[in-house]
Amino acid sequence: MNFREHDVKLAYIKEAIVCVTFGTLVGIGVYYVFLYFNIAIFGWNLGLIFAPLGAGYAETVLANRMIGQGIGAISSFILFVITTVYSFIIVNPTLGLNLITIGSIAVILQAAFPTAINYIILSVICGIGYYFSGIGTRIITYINKRKDYYYYKHILKEPNKIIIEHVTPYDEERSNEVINNLDFIFVTSTDVIDAKFTNLGQFHATAILEKDKRLVHSTQDNVELATLNSLKRAKDKSLIKLAQTIKSAGGNGVINLKIEYGLIGLGGDNYQITAMGMGVHLE
Repeated sequence: MNFREHDVKLAYIKEAIVCVTFGTLVGIGVYYVFLYFNIAIFGWNLGLIFAPLGAGYAETVLANRMIGQGIGAISSFILFVITTVYSFIIVNPTLGLNLITIGSIAVILQAAFPTAINYIILSVICGIGYYFSGIGTRIITYINKRKDYYYYKHILKEPNKIIIEHVTPYDEERSNEVINNLDFIFVTSTDVIDAKFTNLGQFHATAILEKDKRLVHSTQDNVELATLNSLKRAKDKSLIKLAQTIKSAGGNGVINLKIEYGLIGLGGDNYQITAMGMGVHLE
C-alpha cells in the first residue's frame, strides 16, 4: 500500500467515524425527545423504535454526502444497544423476561435491522407454511427422487434400487393366527376373574427394528405404511418371544401386559418395541 492509498483509507475511516457519531447523536436526541414528552403507547415509549431509525437515517444521509455511499447504518445498532440497556436494565431492571419485553425487543430489532429481520420473518413464515401444507415435503421428495433417478441411470447405469414405489401390506391375520396357536393367555389387566394362578415374576422381551433408509426417498404414504407394518411385525415378534420365555419357565400366561415403543441409537436410527408383564401359571 502506497502513501496515497493509506491517506485515502485513513480519510475514509475518519469520515465514517464522523457519520456514525452524527447518527448516534441524532438517535440519542430523538430518544430524549420521546422520553421528555413521554410519547408512548400503553406505557411503551415509541422512542425505542424511532431512535434507531433516526440514527440510521441521519448517518446514511451524511455518509452519502461526505463519502458518496452508505456505511451500513452502524449507529442504528449503537442506538439499539443504548435504548435496550437504558429501558430494560437501568430504568426498569426488574422488568424480567415476559411477552411484553420479548415483543419490545423484537420491534426494536426490526427498527434497527429491517432488512435482516424481515428476511428472518419471511423465512420463518414460509417455513411454517411449507411444513403445515406439505409443499416443502413434496418438493424435497420430488427432488430426491429425480436425483436418485439420474444418479442410477446416468452414473451407475442400473435400475433405481432405492425408491420404494409399493409397500406390501403386513399379513396381520396370519400373525394373529400364529399368536393364537401358542396355547398362551395374554391379559392386559391385573385382575384375573375366578382364576387361580402362580406368580412366576416379571418378564420382558424386546425387538429391535432398524429404520429403512430407503424410505427417505419414498412418498409420505409409503413411509407411513411401511413404518406401521414394521412396527406391527416387531410388536408381534416381541409378544411371541415373551410367551416363549414364560412358557420355558413353566408358565402359560401373562397378566398386566404392557407394550412400549421407543427410539434408540444415534439419531434414533432404530425402533425398540418391548413387551412386558407378570408371567403366571393359570390353574
